[in-house]
Amino acid sequence: RDGHNADTAKERAKVLTNVMYNLYEYKGDENFYDDLQNINLMSVIDRRLGLPISLGILYIHAALSQGWNVEGVNFPAHFLIRIYGKNDQVILDPFHNGKILNAFDLRKLVVTISGGNQNLEQRHHAQLGSREILVRLLNNIKIRCLNVSDFDLAINALQRTIYIDPGNVTHKFELGMLQVHTERVEKGKKNLLNCLDLLDTNINGKNENMKKHILGTLKEIRSYKKQNVFELINGDIDKGN
Repeated sequence: RDGHNADTAKERAKVLTNVMYNLYEYKGDENFYDDLQNINLMSVIDRRLGLPISLGILYIHAALSQGWNVEGVNFPAHFLIRIYGKNDQVILDPFHNGKILNAFDLRKLVVTISGGNQNLEQRHHAQLGSREILVRLLNNIKIRCLNVSDFDLAINALQRTIYIDPGNVTHKFELGMLQVHTERVEKGKKNLLNCLDLLDTNINGKNENMKKHILGTLKEIRSYKKQNVFELINGDIDKGN
């Protein structure tokens, strides 16, 4: 039925799925999941294939164009969206053809994704705002670039993440460490020193570990500046996250 006449969340989800999956054939890329094209929105639009996060962004855009209340869901490792009706709400999975997920489906999905090491928690239902969605998208780009050793693009993704979420010191820590790992030592050193200044204003357990890691890396840079950077930090790009 016409999207403007859909009042319940289920009706709106059905209309959205009819448009995105049945009409335009957007679906998850099951065969080449980690293909970088699946995270590039222009490629996703051209190919009609994508990851949960990239497809989810398109689903959200389509729903907003109808004036509907829709949001991202902070589900671990698999982006979902929540769409609201006048008096109800549903969660759906853009990667799996816009399927509506009930509580049983969500519990099953989180167990599958975590390998049985995690149960469904309240935080997995939390809303993701526009900034958090973009950060999650860029994090997906970063991870897949690192997997194929495209360090330039990974650094670019981290730099864009910092522009969007400047208050999160973890992004600058990751950027500094990656720059050091890839022989951009002076730039990396500058970012790590800046991290130390930021960490000194907010020390907790996680930040204390990050600070120790930074200090150790800076010490190694001073001691072995002429050595290959990969030998200095053992290629452990994500250690300390």
